[in-house]
Amino acid sequence: MDAYRRVLAAPGVAGVLLLGFLARIPFSTLGLLLTLHCVRTLDRSYLEAGLVVTATTIGTAISSPWRGRLVDTKGLRRAVLPSILVQSVAVVAMAFAPFEAVLVLALIGGLFGLPVWAIVRTSLSVLVPATLRRSAFALDSVFTELVFMIGPAAVTLAALAAGTRASLVVVGVLVALAGIGMAVTNPPTRSDQIVLPARLPAPLEAAEGAVLAQQELLTERRVAEDLRTGQIPVVDPGPGDPGKAAARRALLTAGGLSVLLATATGSLVLTATDLSIVAILDDRGLAAMIAGMMALWCAGSLVGGLVYGAMSRGLDPLWVLLGLGALSLPVAVTASGDMLLLAVTITLAGLFIAPMITATGEAIAQLVPEAVRGEAMGWHGTAMTVGAAAGSPVVGAVIDGAGPAWGVGAAGAVALLVALAALLARRVRRSRRRGRWEAGAG
Repeated sequence: MDAYRRVLAAPGVAGVLLLGFLARIPFSTLGLLLTLHCVRTLDRSYLEAGLVVTATTIGTAISSPWRGRLVDTKGLRRAVLPSILVQSVAVVAMAFAPFEAVLVLALIGGLFGLPVWAIVRTSLSVLVPATLRRSAFALDSVFTELVFMIGPAAVTLAALAAGTRASLVVVGVLVALAGIGMAVTNPPTRSDQIVLPARLPAPLEAAEGAVLAQQELLTERRVAEDLRTGQIPVVDPGPGDPGKAAARRALLTAGGLSVLLATATGSLVLTATDLSIVAILDDRGLAAMIAGMMALWCAGSLVGGLVYGAMSRGLDPLWVLLGLGALSLPVAVTASGDMLLLAVTITLAGLFIAPMITATGEAIAQLVPEAVRGEAMGWHGTAMTVGAAAGSPVVGAVIDGAGPAWGVGAAGAVALLVALAALLARRVRRSRRRGRWEAGAG
């Protein structure tokens, strides 16, 4: 646990984690609240409610990289201003709009979504050195798990007690407060935004004097390693810097695409497990146990995240995806059996959730330089959103056609196949590259 102590001791980290925890709460409630609003208040079907949630998801998937790029190029405050003005108003307006307008407002709200994910992960990546990034991301994943344990349960109680209209208004206000909180605290998203002490230690001050004495040897555009984070930011790179375009292309390499594929597939497994747990228990007439089983699932993820973050070395995202798929399959096998055994398999199925999010986020952060990390984290969020959006209707159809157990079973099998195929493809590619190198050397 020494790694976590060092992460939390780094200036600004605890504040960013707390800010991310609070800012994510309203967003963790939106999907469920919109479903309840459409079904209970607007008297619409679950299919129509699903269309509203899908509209929000599509908007978020489209906007995440764009909003992350705004963080990189315009700064945090200018990036969150449209969210404060547009998304919060859209959420409040949905409380009083007819269904057709709710669909449009859901899409608009998604397009102007507050880039919480990109901001928190980008800030953590510059506040801690690269050696502690895994532990920092793991802590953030654990806090995210706590959000999704608290948020949906709280909004369900609020919707049943005060109605969905009042709940949507409250969530809209919370969205605005989350944006205002981020704008006021303005956590750093680049190394050069971190304020160093006014008086440097004597050795560093002497070194700085030596550098200044040789000023004629320096170019106007210097590259300086940040003394606290180890990042290497480019000073005033300018809007046309070719390094940024090259960094974005890094996500389109085989390595970048494999990370995004693992992210999307892992998100699909999460969605499938979520839906299957509900369907399995409902099919057995045990709907009252859904909340308890979900809590066990989240607890498994919390434990897995803490263990993974404390490891001295991280795992390849594809191997983490392999573990996620392998531990999801037993849920399908025990779906109709003893409840204690089902509870155990559901808990185990959660062990690789937080490590999956952490490993893929860390891989993306390592793949691109700091100048475009906000946009890269946006693409990471989009991959998670696309996996969930694509998985929800497909898994729902599998559950309807083949039974509740097949939802998580099919998703676990897909994760295994994707991970094994990607690992095999990587091995073949490396073997061919090695062969070409040896042939050239000979």
